[in-house]
Amino acid sequence: MADPRDLKEAADAIRDVRRLAAIQRHKELDEALGRAEEWARKEYRKVREEDGFQMPGNPADRSSC
Repeated sequence: MADPRDLKEAADAIRDVRRLAAIQRHKELDEALGRAEEWARKEYRKVREEDGFQMPGNPADRSSC
């Protein structure tokens, strides 16, 4: 099973890449990255719920996923 921190880090990294102007100009890349980001966030939520995992830090940081 994947580490929830790794999944969140991957989703955040994909989001940051999607924000690049070069990616936004290429719809196909943006769509593929969007699907990858959604998958990573979905898996993060699933793993976190299954394990009762709690991210350290501010609880407000967790609400965005």
